Amino acid sequence: MKKQLLLNFVFIVLSTSLLSQKTAVQVIDIQTESPVAFAKVSDGTNAAFIADIDGKLNIDIDVSRKYSFRFFDYKDTIISGAVLIKNPRVYMSPDAQVYDEVVITPGENPAHRIIQNVMDNKSMNNPLKNNSFTYDSYSKLYVTGELNEGVDRDTIRDTTMISALELLDRQYLFLTETKATREFNPPSYDKEVVTAYNVSGIKDPLFATIVNQFQSFSFYDNNFELNQKEYVNPIAPGGLRRYLFILEDTLVHQGTQDTTYTIKYRPRKGKNFEGLEGYLYIHTKDWAIERVIASPYEDGSLFNARIIQEYDVVNNKKWFPKKISTEIDFGIDIMGYGNLIGRSSLYISNVKFDQELKRGFNPVSVEVEEGAGEQTAAIEGARGETETGKEKETYTIVDSVAKESNLELMLDALKILSTGKIPLGKFSVPIDEIVNYNGQEGFRLGLGLETNRRMSKVVQLGGYFAYGLRDKEWKWGGDLTFTLHQKRLIKLNLHYSDDLHERGGTDMYDDAFNLINQGIYRNFFVNLMDRERFAGVKLSGLIRQNIKLQLFGNYKRFTFTDDYQYMPLFSQNGTLDNFDIAELGFVFNWNIREKVMILENRRVSLGTKWPKITLKGTKGLSGVFESNYDYFRLNLSVHQNFKIRGVGDLSFVSKSGMTIGNVPLTLSQIQEGTEKGFSLSVANTFETMQPAEFFSDQHSALFMRFTFLPIKSKLEWTKPTFVVHSAAGFGTMNNRTDHKGFNFQTPEKGYYESGLIVDNLLVFNNIMGVGAGVFYRYGPYELPKMSDNFVYKISVTFNF
Repeated sequence: MKKQLLLNFVFIVLSTSLLSQKTAVQVIDIQTESPVAFAKVSDGTNAAFIADIDGKLNIDIDVSRKYSFRFFDYKDTIISGAVLIKNPRVYMSPDAQVYDEVVITPGENPAHRIIQNVMDNKSMNNPLKNNSFTYDSYSKLYVTGELNEGVDRDTIRDTTMISALELLDRQYLFLTETKATREFNPPSYDKEVVTAYNVSGIKDPLFATIVNQFQSFSFYDNNFELNQKEYVNPIAPGGLRRYLFILEDTLVHQGTQDTTYTIKYRPRKGKNFEGLEGYLYIHTKDWAIERVIASPYEDGSLFNARIIQEYDVVNNKKWFPKKISTEIDFGIDIMGYGNLIGRSSLYISNVKFDQELKRGFNPVSVEVEEGAGEQTAAIEGARGETETGKEKETYTIVDSVAKESNLELMLDALKILSTGKIPLGKFSVPIDEIVNYNGQEGFRLGLGLETNRRMSKVVQLGGYFAYGLRDKEWKWGGDLTFTLHQKRLIKLNLHYSDDLHERGGTDMYDDAFNLINQGIYRNFFVNLMDRERFAGVKLSGLIRQNIKLQLFGNYKRFTFTDDYQYMPLFSQNGTLDNFDIAELGFVFNWNIREKVMILENRRVSLGTKWPKITLKGTKGLSGVFESNYDYFRLNLSVHQNFKIRGVGDLSFVSKSGMTIGNVPLTLSQIQEGTEKGFSLSVANTFETMQPAEFFSDQHSALFMRFTFLPIKSKLEWTKPTFVVHSAAGFGTMNNRTDHKGFNFQTPEKGYYESGLIVDNLLVFNNIMGVGAGVFYRYGPYELPKMSDNFVYKISVTFNF
């Protein structure tokens, strides 16, 4: 009897093991061959499971049961257990649906209670609050081509397209992988160190950091960043008012009392703000985000993007991101059959909380170690289950193609936009030395040439010459620079030039080049300059990665280019033609809480939301050779941007200066007007003031612009964006009568103007926008004829 019972027990166990088998299942989009993240799997009983961000899950499969696979925007798929064991790759077909506005009366929407609980627990669940942590990560970014929805691969007869698809079966078009570690200590110490990376084709460390630039690390930020643009988070304060939430699904976890709610969200109709749409998976344990899918809502950006994040409880302590993924549709058509797609994934492991770490603000957000690009073995070891078999082929083929087609030159061409220099082997040509324009010289044509790091990493030699078509004068100059410490950018510069200098203008020795910054276009309006012969030395470097100090000494000879004369009443220190000065001084730049990346030997700024401060101090020394004047000259500028959630951006720029001592107008302070010549709007200038109309010994100016969110439109060629402009300036001048032969004013009573701009009336390829603005001059210095106080301008913006 006992033997029979034992045989029956063994039979039952064996039967169960044969009927039920642990299986690794993956859910795949049949159209794109990409994973379907967070698909829900049910076996027809009370048991249900959710796939991870890669569409994967391990479940016990019973051959006698049928399994249903469901996900929003996909058709339900039902597969028997026997088939699933043999082929654990489940293909789901897209089934796009249009959701109409759902009208829910107050108090009746069950999703609101759930979202309110999430908001109430945000501070506790936010990974970037309360606890320090460290983790290791592996990230992958690849670019490939995918067929459009509704295109059946088997029906394609185009041989070129067939060959392209066969190529994509073997490799990616582009691939980069990164292995890194991160340390974080709230509220502000944050540093990631890239220890290994590999890039197909172009071996540049910038690509080793690109995955982290696509989206915010967690979905708890009030303003969530996606593809370099900020969106109002649905769980930010006021989210219940801005967003529509719909409870779509409920999953009860076996063995616990916990539940996961699936909530669909999108902006309410009639709300004009930069919003998101997608799904939130809310776990009742701590009311934390378990999973999230998000994409811009009716964004109209150049690239369409979607993010997916997955969280898990780590060390029974806290919910923490486990996997983060981004998908970007580049909008590039592939022969009418498909599109170019980019996918990135970040996998987080070895999370440790409450580690002993450094405190305080750390400006270096990301650092790529020297030689990290040579650690290919470390990359291969970090792939784990993410390996697809395409990696090796991609590196082999793309590296070969890059070498043959010299893709490095293409990368150099892209760097022109950020450096303003055209690389020619071991030399570079500054763009602004080829052609430029200002009100005094007219078009300025010339050529500059300098050595670059390919020639020497320590010594750089450069020179230029130029000719003004209006003033018919030649200018020239050259410099020699020694890089003493690359990471700290400690440089010693020797410079000589015979050129022009704006009367009353201030050179902040800013060597940054930015075609997008409207400030560089202010030079078009400069119409009064003196000839300057300059010889000087400058030592510059970073005190910290967000604090730069420059020390300088120079000797200059100025020659007036018009009838101006400096004739002080009670002094013999005047001049009718030219004068010499000797100077010592400093320039202090502090971009408060600016984050930067150190890419082996290169520094890249990630910007800051805090003020940017620049202070320049100069002491003029008389009696050095033939120098004429003793004086102090101080200039201060402060730039601050504010984002007002759901409304727009507010920008303040303050510019102040003073000259202490009796000196010619060349060394006084000019108010920056841009009304003459070009009908082009220039931010942070007086739009209605004539250039060289106002001079002061002491002055202060404040510029304010509020940029509202773009007006939503389904038209691709227009995105009207209203901008309100206001500016005010004050100034005083002693010994006004010492300056002869040149007429100017001093804004002692206060100069005021306001205006309205409509940017992006016309948009070209979502990159450049053209608009129009009107400005009005009022107050003590308004012109007698009312119509003369109105100034009309064109605005140009760049949307990247």
